Amino acid sequence: MALVRDPYFWKRFSTAVHREEEAKSDLGSATPVKEPDSWLERERRKRKRSLIWGFVIFFAVVLLVTGGVVVWWLAKHNWLQKVEP
Repeated sequence: MALVRDPYFWKRFSTAVHREEEAKSDLGSATPVKEPDSWLERERRKRKRSLIWGFVIFFAVVLLVTGGVVVWWLAKHNWLQKVEP
């Protein structure tokens, strides 16, 4: 028996199964009852949250590095020292 070589196969398979279950449950329920979030919706929210935090961390690092470079440049050119006339 051959193994699946695609690393994302099981994720795609699981997503497809969950989508099918959601479609069946939507057809089966005639009354709109608030059910807990599905696995697929939780996964989408986690992905979105991870993406947002990734950008926040990236921009924070860029700001810190930029601030460090500016302070270093100012110190190197003696801009932080008083000029005597």
